[in-house]
Amino acid sequence: MGRWGKPACSADNRAHMTHSARVRHLVALFVCSAVLVVPAVAQTPQRPATRGLLWKIQAGAGSTPVYLAGSVHALTADAYPLSVAFERAFDGAGTLVEEIDLGQMDLLAGGAIMFAKGFFDDGRTFERAVSKETLDLVGARLNTMGLPVATISPMKPWTVAMMLMAVDIQSAGFDPGLGLDKYFYDKATRAGKPVKGLETIEEQVDRLDRMPIALQEKMLRSTLHDIDSGQRELKTLVEAWRKGDSAALERILLAGFKSYPDAYASLVVERNRNWLGPIDACLTQRSACFVVVGAAHLVGPDGLITLLQRKGYRVEQQ
Repeated sequence: MGRWGKPACSADNRAHMTHSARVRHLVALFVCSAVLVVPAVAQTPQRPATRGLLWKIQAGAGSTPVYLAGSVHALTADAYPLSVAFERAFDGAGTLVEEIDLGQMDLLAGGAIMFAKGFFDDGRTFERAVSKETLDLVGARLNTMGLPVATISPMKPWTVAMMLMAVDIQSAGFDPGLGLDKYFYDKATRAGKPVKGLETIEEQVDRLDRMPIALQEKMLRSTLHDIDSGQRELKTLVEAWRKGDSAALERILLAGFKSYPDAYASLVVERNRNWLGPIDACLTQRSACFVVVGAAHLVGPDGLITLLQRKGYRVEQQ
């Protein structure tokens, strides 16, 4: 959903990115792979990057590795082909592990999960759940899209924010059908490799739905405030990802969470800790696992790279 969190460099550009914009981008990365289902677009050959956001994890010298790749869940065609390191690691792995098994996407596309979690079922409406100021801001944004407020009346604030971010991402030309997780899922399917999910779609959606309404509204306001600059910031983040610049990604992705510690704990920290067990299990297998998660989950003091180093594993960026 990985991720207030959409994919994104100069120091000047980073200085102009607001904290709320960074948080908004992270959540978009978190949700878009699980919510936006679009056909894959033909990839235009480009010169591959010389380095990617990819690490090799081992329990010791010569042991079965786990390859841990940081994903941007929505990309453009010119992000491909990937660096040789990505392709070599995937080809040598026996199993693909991603945030969710994308083969389950029909569960979300069918609408049952979104109606159960993202829509009010207790008589409340969006209009009554948020302040008049927020309602007016959302109405103005919907008006530019040719939609009446009644369109989103049954939606919870987080669902409305997700919808607006999805439109923002796609209007910038970024396609979830070209995201790194979708790319490797398609390759694994063609090659007959097993695919495993670290969590389910229901679990991802539930993390957003458990946020208090007040926090949902606050983040929706952040989305509305920063949406016009979001496309430029998205491109900035993607450029850092293409360079494999984990330090820049940490600065871009995590700074905004300082204003939302509860969201950071739920959307990033708890999930990272939950994923350590499956990664440990991969390290005991005979064949390697190729693990793809949102880039925000790899960087920073609570990122998977730091957590795996603390467990004593050998960690090498490829």
